[in-house]
Amino acid sequence: MESNTDNKIILTDLITLSAIQKMQDTLAVSTGMAVHIIDSSGAPITEATPKKGICKNCICATLSECLEKSDICGALFGGSEKNELPDFYRCKAGLMLMSAPIKADGEAIGNVLCGQVISSEQGDMSYKNDTVNELIRALNNTMKMDRSTLKKAAMSLKAMADGLSDIVQRAYLLDKTVKEAANASKVKSDFLANMSHEIRTPMNAVLGMVDLALREDMTPAAREYVSQIKTSGKNLLAIINDILDFSKIESGKMEIIPDNYEFYSVLNDVANIICMRIGDKELEFTIDIAPDIPRVLYGDSGHIHEVFINILNNAVKFTRKGNIKLSVYSEPVSEDVIMLCADISDTGIGIKDEDKNKLFNSFQQVDTRRNRNIEGTGLGLAITKQLLTLMDGTITFESEHKKGSTFFIRFPQKVVEKMPAVSAPDKQLSTYVHIDNEYARAQIITDLERIGMECRVIDDLSCIETERPDYLIADKDKLTNELICFYEKTPDIKCLAVAASSSSNSAILPNVRTIRKPIYSIMLYNDMGLCDIQLFSDSAEPEAFKFVAPTANVLIVDDNSVNLTVAKGLLQPLKMSIDLAENAGEAIAKIMEKEYDIIFMDHMMPEVDGVEATHMIRRIMPEYDNIPIIALTANTVAGAKEMFIAEGLADFVPKPINLKLISAVIYKWLPKDKIVPVTQEEGSFKSSDDNEQEFSIPGLDTAGAIAGLGGKELYMTVLNEYFKSISSKAETIKKHYDSGDIKNYTIEVHSLKSTSRQIGAMELGELAYSLEMAGKSGDMELINAKTAEVLEMYTAMKDILRPYVTVEENTELKEVSKDEILVLFDSLSEALSSFDAIEIDELISKLSEYDFKSDSHKENLEQIKSASEIMDFDTIESVICKWKDEL
Repeated sequence: MESNTDNKIILTDLITLSAIQKMQDTLAVSTGMAVHIIDSSGAPITEATPKKGICKNCICATLSECLEKSDICGALFGGSEKNELPDFYRCKAGLMLMSAPIKADGEAIGNVLCGQVISSEQGDMSYKNDTVNELIRALNNTMKMDRSTLKKAAMSLKAMADGLSDIVQRAYLLDKTVKEAANASKVKSDFLANMSHEIRTPMNAVLGMVDLALREDMTPAAREYVSQIKTSGKNLLAIINDILDFSKIESGKMEIIPDNYEFYSVLNDVANIICMRIGDKELEFTIDIAPDIPRVLYGDSGHIHEVFINILNNAVKFTRKGNIKLSVYSEPVSEDVIMLCADISDTGIGIKDEDKNKLFNSFQQVDTRRNRNIEGTGLGLAITKQLLTLMDGTITFESEHKKGSTFFIRFPQKVVEKMPAVSAPDKQLSTYVHIDNEYARAQIITDLERIGMECRVIDDLSCIETERPDYLIADKDKLTNELICFYEKTPDIKCLAVAASSSSNSAILPNVRTIRKPIYSIMLYNDMGLCDIQLFSDSAEPEAFKFVAPTANVLIVDDNSVNLTVAKGLLQPLKMSIDLAENAGEAIAKIMEKEYDIIFMDHMMPEVDGVEATHMIRRIMPEYDNIPIIALTANTVAGAKEMFIAEGLADFVPKPINLKLISAVIYKWLPKDKIVPVTQEEGSFKSSDDNEQEFSIPGLDTAGAIAGLGGKELYMTVLNEYFKSISSKAETIKKHYDSGDIKNYTIEVHSLKSTSRQIGAMELGELAYSLEMAGKSGDMELINAKTAEVLEMYTAMKDILRPYVTVEENTELKEVSKDEILVLFDSLSEALSSFDAIEIDELISKLSEYDFKSDSHKENLEQIKSASEIMDFDTIESVICKWKDEL
């Protein structure tokens, strides 16, 4: 082991002092000589044996002085190898000493010293000093040894020193290995943590800009591309978070931070997240929650949330169809502690027996050959197990290959509020159930029977009008207009219409309410009016803005201009007055000029970081002592929040900035008189207009198109663009058909298919689709038969759409000179080289405004426009080169 001060190896760090002392005492007894063990500097380590020790009765005052005044004897035992026997010394008094080193890593870290003897072969020794002679004569009576005995003692001494050297060498190597492993682990953990931190900062810009882009008007294709970027970005962020969590656990920095929390709200958020992950899979997600679980518990809700998400995510990944079931119940441990139990089962691919022992390994997915298309770090289960261990919990599993798996999670939680979630109704109530999915139906019946309700599964809803149960729970698509009319006339019967998870919980009639999947006990009882428990969720982004704050003043400080743009753009729907500053100096200057209600402060800034800036603001302007300053940081290691609070900040928001979290922080810290609920604020942030459903165009599925685009405003923008291009697009399709250019013809009808579907012209879209497929397969018979029909239907759209648009067709084209065209070509080539798709579109739009007299020029333009629609930049570049030659 190395000393912290001089980097020397210390003997007693490698072997205990008591062990050294025992070995020394044994040698003293066996040889009859005095023995002492010293360190590398000559200082004694042990107590001398016998207690009078070496030099205590000699002329030297100390052992060190004795060694300093000793002379090395020559080859006292002729023919002996030096490494077989110890070194021999003769002190000033003429007494013989033996010394053998104790070594570690080739370095002498101590010595075994043995001696104060006179060899009988030395004969009588005379010194001029009478005192010395008298002392020697006294010693000769008790410490004289013959050469044979002395050699045996010397060999015992050497054996002991060598034995100690072996022991300390092994201890040294073991200690060195442990240190190297610990250092390697620290280096790896620090690297992972630092890299995760560095990646999260640009991810803030990526995801933030994507959120801003999705608020803009764009074509459905572009919206789909941007949505895919967002999905991929979130997947990447999940991987980064896994790595960061793992590095925290490995470095011992992961902490469990308990607090009071409402378990049902945590579960509600988990349910919403998993439903989004399931998407359009043929999967039913059911939740079985015992209604007697206490409402308020004490624990680390964030890590509990993570545990549930990790296991359920795995279930979604490895289950293509069937059912994923989360069962939660509790078992009493003591008066105020329960064991929270969660069983998560699926009907997925299961786990092979030979892979089961790999399941909780880090960075490893089982059976990667079969599962190579499934994303992930292989850390989810490893992190889950470690988190549960930190919470004194456990995780086990059972699995059968090709049939599914069940994970069993157990962890203790302290009970804060013992109030049960729901009590049984006072009277017997009847419920009819008409649900197609067997898993959802079975769970609903289980939840109802738990509280003593009488349930009956029915196959036909017609019996409702005559038998009149207290409740009907049915799939929403089974509720006919006639049945709705019946419920309107019979308000005493309540109906829950079960819809997909993407639907909203809304009331069709006062007694007919939509309830979305997954349905579980508390939600069901709430909607039936049997209890009133507020369930909160952080997962639904459209619900992030429940308020606006038009009179609030906010300052955002960040040295990265992109981050400033993202933060301001994300908060724009809150209608606050937002100012920006790129450093502490700018921030202080703005604060001196204006009073802010809340300040967001980037943590890592050059020169003056966010913490120092906060100290300066608090010191210079005491009036800001109570103004909340919120840290913006990519540093999410354990203890970050506590550190910021200790330094005078009020809270922190991790990067990438999460829309829901930052709005929740603003809601928490803004003065309450600045908060205006969206229902009270005219023109509050919405994804669509209030009158969308009233807007319609004959022959078009406007409702479906508006829903697909996310709002009427974007729909009208797309409609105007569609109308403007009808004449030119129809002419282009006809030209390609007439010339037999089936390749470009197919590209154009493909575009017509997409744009027609965007505006709800489904019949035209389907006809264009059939021609696209015909073009790809070379079916000229179908193309010849249907082209005239599609062109007639397309051009007829001008008369249909004209009353609803605010623009005219592109009929008048501008004159253009050769020089103007060449300038545009150069700009277009530059945009192509930098892959600037937005600039490319704008330049092609400018080209489209000019009147090209030559048919070849018109054809070149159409080729460029067609290539741009499929982002074929190489074709655009080649057409430009050809066009330049033609000019």
